[in-house]
Amino acid sequence: MAEEWVTTPRPDWTDGDDRFYQLLHESPDRALSVIFAMMQITDDEWIHANIAAGPLEDFLGSHGEAYIDGFHKLALQERRLRELLDGVWQGRMSKAVWRRIEILKQSAFS
Repeated sequence: MAEEWVTTPRPDWTDGDDRFYQLLHESPDRALSVIFAMMQITDDEWIHANIAAGPLEDFLGSHGEAYIDGFHKLALQERRLRELLDGVWQGRMSKAVWRRIEILKQSAFS
């Protein structure tokens, strides 16, 4: 799913998005794995921006409370994840999750 999402021409992302969002609600662990795979298989900044503003932002809005501790630890180790977080907006994230994301965003390029 990650490879398809990253390699599909932009106008066709809707179909892949529908499948991802179903996965997001039915299996958050797998959805997070797909996000991490998307992040790793390309260096394209435009695609990374779309991962951040789409799947990653939606994941954190839906499941941030349950995943933020592990997510925070991983982001401290993975510069690319911190860079993606720089493109995330608060959206549906709780204030507590958003505060943790903001801390990571501040360290995105250090």
